Amino acid sequence: MHWRSGRVWIGLLAGWLAVAAATSALAQTAGRDPEAGSPVAGGVTYVDLDHPVTSSGELRMWRVASSAGARVMLKVFRPEGERLLLVGTSALQTVPAGGVATFSCSIPVARNDLIGCYCPDSTCADAFADGLVLAADGDVGTSPSSLFSTGIGSPSIFAAGSHLADVPATASTDLVVPVVGRTPGLGGTVWRTRLELFNTAAVETTVALFLNLSDRDNTTPAASAQVAVPPRATLIVEDLIAESFGLDEAVGSVDVVASAPVIAHARIANVGSEIGTFGQAVPGLPASWAVDDEDVPGFNPNGDRLYLFEARQDAGFRTNLGIASVAATPLTVEVRAMLGEQTVGTPLTLTLEPFSHTQVNRVLGEMGVPPGMSGVRLEAAAAAGSGGRFFAYISRVDNGSGDAVFLLGERESVMP
Repeated sequence: MHWRSGRVWIGLLAGWLAVAAATSALAQTAGRDPEAGSPVAGGVTYVDLDHPVTSSGELRMWRVASSAGARVMLKVFRPEGERLLLVGTSALQTVPAGGVATFSCSIPVARNDLIGCYCPDSTCADAFADGLVLAADGDVGTSPSSLFSTGIGSPSIFAAGSHLADVPATASTDLVVPVVGRTPGLGGTVWRTRLELFNTAAVETTVALFLNLSDRDNTTPAASAQVAVPPRATLIVEDLIAESFGLDEAVGSVDVVASAPVIAHARIANVGSEIGTFGQAVPGLPASWAVDDEDVPGFNPNGDRLYLFEARQDAGFRTNLGIASVAATPLTVEVRAMLGEQTVGTPLTLTLEPFSHTQVNRVLGEMGVPPGMSGVRLEAAAAAGSGGRFFAYISRVDNGSGDAVFLLGERESVMP
């Protein structure tokens, strides 16, 4: 179970670790050869304990970076009590020196399986530099990148595949609602947020809600609440900011941390009209879907960029841009307005504190994009070296009615 730093409370920890049993006929204890006589004796297997597989499916491709060249084999392990069971392997492959090698495979995997790299040669550790583990959203893979922790020169190994289950896996124990609000707006609009939580489990689920206010450090949340959702039931909070957090006015994001997977979505509605309400639906997103500044050789260099379409600013509509940070570190996001391959206006640089949220109203005007320009898109990416992760969205508001449409940033596949 992987939690973002600062978003766990002790009351929900007990009894959460569910270890899957190995069902494959190929199951073996860690370190044993997948086939008698395959690899040469004297090798070593590196198992990445920090980045388990995020969703069940079939592993179909893996890549290894090597500075000096080596023979390698991908292994998949399944935790069972104190043991790691070997449930699948690739063929033994040769990696050329100084490059990134790509290999195909077909290995069924389950959520929380562990990825390892077997080197049959005793000098294998010297052939690699410390590396990163990559997760491609939409692919079976590992959790977001961080260094291996062996400290002795472990391999850089990247794995991806195709989901057989949990697609799309919007149910999660760690969700982010990128924007919520209770505030007056332009043109006489009055915004309120309604939150709905669906408990996917057959038992009562405890859910913690953490409010992250805009433009401040939320390492300590601005407010929090705890609710219980009955089995397979939906809990509705009509006025989230006032009812759950006791505030008359606030704008920010909300983290949803639960004892079992839940599905969440919000409706931010303008209640200031005499003829009814107008609102926008905002989904609760698994925190693991957030993007960072990762740029790995051999992978799509645009895979860490978010695209926001339908940005519009004219007499009829205005567009607001929002960024929600999901990490306990500061974050810098660079935003460009594009028309085809041409940059228009002036790029925007936004700096966010940990777990913060920011919104730039009438963003196209702030960037100097000429009014009425059609087909403009925004592109948002974390600045190089920025350690945080984020979601981006635009809210396009009808100036006449106050009706708003929520549009989440889209991304390309990380895998080429």
